[in-house]
Amino acid sequence: MRIAHIVIVSAVLLGSPLAASAQDRPVHFNIGGGPTFTLGDTADRFNTGWGPAIGVTFDVNERFAAQFEYGYRWFNIPDEADARLGLLDANHQMHKLDFNLIANLTAPDSPVRAYIVGGPGMAHREVEITRYAGTGVVCDPWYYICGTYPVEAVLGSRGGWDFTFNIGAGVGFALGDEGEFYIETKYLYAWGPEITPVGAGGGTPTKANGQYLPLTFGFRF
Repeated sequence: MRIAHIVIVSAVLLGSPLAASAQDRPVHFNIGGGPTFTLGDTADRFNTGWGPAIGVTFDVNERFAAQFEYGYRWFNIPDEADARLGLLDANHQMHKLDFNLIANLTAPDSPVRAYIVGGPGMAHREVEITRYAGTGVVCDPWYYICGTYPVEAVLGSRGGWDFTFNIGAGVGFALGDEGEFYIETKYLYAWGPEITPVGAGGGTPTKANGQYLPLTFGFRF
C-alpha cells in the first residue's frame, strides 16, 4: 500500500507542472490595424495609408516566437503629385506577408510585455491609375509607369511582388489570462523594380524602393 501511495503522489506531483504547461497556449492569433506612414521618396508620391493586419504566432519558448502576418495597406496620392503628373485619380495598394522572429524583453508573468520583432517578407505593391489627363508623358518608377500616354486615358493597374524586410518593437498589455492589447511599430523596406526613363537618350535607371512605417493597434489572444 505504501508503494502504491508513493506512486500516486509521485504521479500527481509530476503531472501538476505538465498540466500547467498544457494550459499555456503555444499558438496565438493577432488582429489589428492602423496608419502606415511613408518615408523618403515614397512620401513624395503617397500620403499616409491605412489598413488591417492579421497574424499567427508560434511560441518557441518563453522568450522567442515565430510569426506569420498578413497586412493590407491603401494609400492615395498627395495633391502636389497629382498636379505635377496630371493624375486625376490614383491610389497605391500593398499586400504584405511577413515572416518574423519575436523576442520578448520582459518576464513571462509581467502584466506589460515589451518585445522586438523583425524578419523578411514579400509585398505585392500596386498602383492603380483610374484616370489621367496630362501632358502625354508619365515617368515615375514609384508609380510603376514610364511612357507616353494619351492626353486623357485610363491606365489601369501596375505592380508586382517585391522582397521586404521589417524591424520594430511593441508593447502588450495583459487582458485577463488569455489575451493582450498591443501597440506596435515597424520600419518596412521594400526592394522595387528598376525602371528606365523613356525619350531621346533615355536616362538613369531608377529603382522604386519603398520605405514605410506601419503603426498597429490590436489584440492578441
